[in-house]
Amino acid sequence: MQTVREKIAYLRGIIDGDPSMTEGRSGFLFTKMLQILEDLADEVEDLALAHDELEDYLQEVDLDLAYLEDEVFPEDDHCHDHDHWDESGEDALVEVECPECEDIVTFDEEFLFDEGVQIRCPRCDAVVFESSDFEELDELFQEDAAADDED
Repeated sequence: MQTVREKIAYLRGIIDGDPSMTEGRSGFLFTKMLQILEDLADEVEDLALAHDELEDYLQEVDLDLAYLEDEVFPEDDHCHDHDHWDESGEDALVEVECPECEDIVTFDEEFLFDEGVQIRCPRCDAVVFESSDFEELDELFQEDAAADDED
């Protein structure tokens, strides 16, 4: 594929190769047209370079914006509540085995501390956790801790 500059050079070769095309008014006209075409080719090249630079710059801005969006709007829905994260900055998750289908159900640890929460298995719809269960377990742990302190 020939570039615009190569096509102009080809036309210049045709005009320069035929002396009848360089004589008189037609020669003047062809020479001026080639000069205009060369000027247009220069401007097109300049525009193409500016376009490439702008495209590179826009890609950098897009990457910076994506990074900023990830920082300001993390993918999780509860990005403003950081006290339920573990040491790595990730959400602390609880895994519970479903009593019916024995499938592992994973949910956010913060639900352990909320009242009136009931987590169901997505596979069989059995209840795998209720907040009252956690209160009973917490009481058992406190009783065990008190018994250990007495020993």
